[in-house]
Amino acid sequence: MYPSEVSENARLTPALGRSSDRRTVAVIIPFYQQASGILRRAMVSVLKQKLPRNLRVHVFIIDDSSPLPPAQDLRDLRQRSDVSWSVHHQANGGPGAARNLGLDMAEETGADFVAFLDSDDEWLPRHLAEAVWALDQGYGYYFCDNERSEAHDSYADTVPSLACKGAKLRGKAQVLDPVGPVFGFDEGSLSAEMIEACLSHTSCVVLRGDVASGHRFDKELRVAGEDHMYWIALALGQCRIAISWRPNVCCGRGVSIFYSSFDWNDLSTLNRLGHLLLMFEKLRLIPEAVAAGGHHIKTLRRNRRLGYSFLFIRNLAKGRRPNTDILFKIARYDPMIFLRIPFFSVQAALDRRPESRKW
Repeated sequence: MYPSEVSENARLTPALGRSSDRRTVAVIIPFYQQASGILRRAMVSVLKQKLPRNLRVHVFIIDDSSPLPPAQDLRDLRQRSDVSWSVHHQANGGPGAARNLGLDMAEETGADFVAFLDSDDEWLPRHLAEAVWALDQGYGYYFCDNERSEAHDSYADTVPSLACKGAKLRGKAQVLDPVGPVFGFDEGSLSAEMIEACLSHTSCVVLRGDVASGHRFDKELRVAGEDHMYWIALALGQCRIAISWRPNVCCGRGVSIFYSSFDWNDLSTLNRLGHLLLMFEKLRLIPEAVAAGGHHIKTLRRNRRLGYSFLFIRNLAKGRRPNTDILFKIARYDPMIFLRIPFFSVQAALDRRPESRKW
């Protein structure tokens, strides 16, 4: 049994294993919510998956000390012989730590594939089948497009390198399916694009088991950047990537640390920028990342520095006390940050261009 508390319901105990005629997908759901029904919607979308006959799914629900326990949402869910789930509890460590626990268990059980699903998101019925099909073409990392209510119908259209059905990427892509489309990319060919922007939303990602076993999320990036850092590591490694422009994921609005952090008057926005700055401070010390996208790292690091400094001083001026934990973490990589903050704050305040405020 795993080093965590597991539901007593015997049906929920994972028994994945490998066999010659059956493959398994480990689905990892980090859970931290305050309203009932959110996890249930996500689980219903798993139970509605149109799976090939030889594919079995087990869902690892990682309860990250949620104020609302997951048991209520799991009660009376429809039964399926090829879908099972288990609940595992951990001290609050953030989504990265929760996903890492799920990855440990997926590796221990020998899952052939690993899929991520946030508890407030939903999959369309063909998501897993199409992901496994693409990975079976010789790829290790797959992701699809997504839609988010009241934000975008296509996340890909908001990312320059993915917009217009991947028009900018066609020259280095292999067409796996013209409908969608679905493209395949060789190792390292998307490193610069992945550093420049977070190309994939977590709930859209499915990995081959051997690829997932070699990587873990950065637990220090609790508020933002932990998933982007993970995708960059995959893109920099010996991992072929498949991308589908089919929006097979519908993103919701539960407790979302990232998407709720864009209000200048909310300290969570400062924390988000601080964690993103910390991510780029770490990236600039990775030679492979600098070689692949040094210009992007430099530009984005400067942008995060300006935004973080401006909001740090702004909150102090309004009598709000910023969380200094993230500041001291940044200082480990940039000891001069304490002296730079006033200077960068003035720079940001004087730059009135709208594009300069896209933090």
